[in-house]
Amino acid sequence: MSLWDVRASEWGEVLEGISPLERGEISREVVKGSLGFFRPSFDEVFAEDTVRFVRSVLGESARPGGVDSVEADEISGRLYTLAEQDPAIGTASLAAALSLFFDCAATDFDAESVLEILSACYEAVLHTEGLSQEVLESETDNDNCSRLIDFQWEVITRFA
Repeated sequence: MSLWDVRASEWGEVLEGISPLERGEISREVVKGSLGFFRPSFDEVFAEDTVRFVRSVLGESARPGGVDSVEADEISGRLYTLAEQDPAIGTASLAAALSLFFDCAATDFDAESVLEILSACYEAVLHTEGLSQEVLESETDNDNCSRLIDFQWEVITRFA
């Protein structure tokens, strides 16, 4: 169990009380904001192709309803290709968060999917910190992990 699992255990109930469109906005803000938690920086952790593609897809189309299912599939395919090519340890989790975001943007943001997106964002940062999800104490001692969880909760509470 990770620090995120412990601290986010009640978030599902809060998210259920928020509209799907607003849950999509929460997801968008958290995904975009999570990029600022990679150290030393997002641009330095990930390969240039990953950075360029992630920044491009997080533009205007990264909104609830901003893509159709064909576009979401294309984005997901490209993300998973990048995950196979980029050696950065957090790439797979980042790709999972973005892929699910775009899948939901083409359909609907349910509370469970939003939690998965937020969890994957956390995992991406956690992995780049060199920490294991299994060591709760090390996560508790890591200020960056705690700040990311605080940030996610702040975004949720703005919509609650």
